[in-house]
Amino acid sequence: MSKYFCLSILLMAIVLAVGCSSSETSPEAPQKSFLWEVRSDISTVYILGSIHVASPELYPLADSIENAFDQSESLAVEFDITAMNESQMARLLMQKARYPEGENLYRNISRDLYEKADEVLEDLGADILLFNSFEPWAVAMEIEAMQLVRYGYTPENGIDMYYLQRAHEENRKIYELESARFQINLFDEFPEDVQIFMLEDIVDDPPTEKELNQMFASWENGDVAEMERLMFEDDDESPEIAFLNEKLLDERNFQMAEKIEEFLEEEETCFVVVGAGHLVGENGIINLLQEEGYAASQL
Repeated sequence: MSKYFCLSILLMAIVLAVGCSSSETSPEAPQKSFLWEVRSDISTVYILGSIHVASPELYPLADSIENAFDQSESLAVEFDITAMNESQMARLLMQKARYPEGENLYRNISRDLYEKADEVLEDLGADILLFNSFEPWAVAMEIEAMQLVRYGYTPENGIDMYYLQRAHEENRKIYELESARFQINLFDEFPEDVQIFMLEDIVDDPPTEKELNQMFASWENGDVAEMERLMFEDDDESPEIAFLNEKLLDERNFQMAEKIEEFLEEEETCFVVVGAGHLVGENGIINLLQEEGYAASQL
């Protein structure tokens, strides 16, 4: 499976704005969820790792997850996708994703990559000419969204959207750890060689239904070791992957952990939903909070 695909689906809520059949569950109930309870002297924060898109078969979620949300007074997400209407989001994407006048995709990537992307888009029922004005990062993201839809995974069924809708219906406070503009700017500021790598990666190594099912199985079973394998098995492969790990993972983990620490210093129980990939590994949010002295346990 494409390394970029794995990173983005496990890390970036912006996948929700661009637009999985669910994995088969074990006959035995999973021992753990991808959910942690983090405690300070005065507060509790529940942190749920999300895979930003899903299929209806993912629901209902585990009782441990639903109970944690019911016990919480507020919700924190990477950004509130429901706070922007479709036209606002489309306008923001267009501002950042398009080449300046006189430039286009065809002129800025190799003929071989252009033809491969054309074949992939044609197979997905789209025409590359519709994307010729977009930079490589945006084309890669569009291809990713279409591949997910092919297998039945949509943002509308994502865990982030599910809890955002519930929080709005129940008039709970909603906090943003980042913003839509931050995530779009993050991609837009990537060097051209990294953007081209992202496009190459997604067209050369598209996800299979089996790989997506394995990803969801590791999430449903709270399998931290398998999630770490998915996240980090190719880390020594290229400087582009090292760059993506730093920008999409490490730097954001430190920033989000700092904001979660603020919740832990308030007398309010907060339910946090972030991409599952942010919670695992040495620089994962859970480990960073434990290093600061907070007690954390997987539920």
